[in-house]
Amino acid sequence: MSAAARSQLGVGPVLHATPFATVVVAAIKAENDGVVVHDEGAYLRVEVPRVCRLSRSALTAAAGHEVRLPGDLEVIMSSFSGLVRMSESGAVWWLATEPVPDPFPTNPVGP
Repeated sequence: MSAAARSQLGVGPVLHATPFATVVVAAIKAENDGVVVHDEGAYLRVEVPRVCRLSRSALTAAAGHEVRLPGDLEVIMSSFSGLVRMSESGAVWWLATEPVPDPFPTNPVGP
């Protein structure tokens, strides 16, 4: 699959390049397979194939302190690709052509 084809299937946040953004990226990498991060200087574009999940528990673990969702993520998320749903439990991004995913399945595929 070409890079252009992969990027068309990638979903996820676009984050202001801050220390907290690095924490968000680490949490996304811990919960998803195939994560690609494009460092564009002022921002980080995170792409995950088809569905990107970010749980508050993973984000809190990566940050080392309690994280407020929704709220703390939106401060640094300037944009995103795909559709997004956020709650106190976390965030999930997915392709518009796909059905709405279960945000946090009990038996996830991947790590």
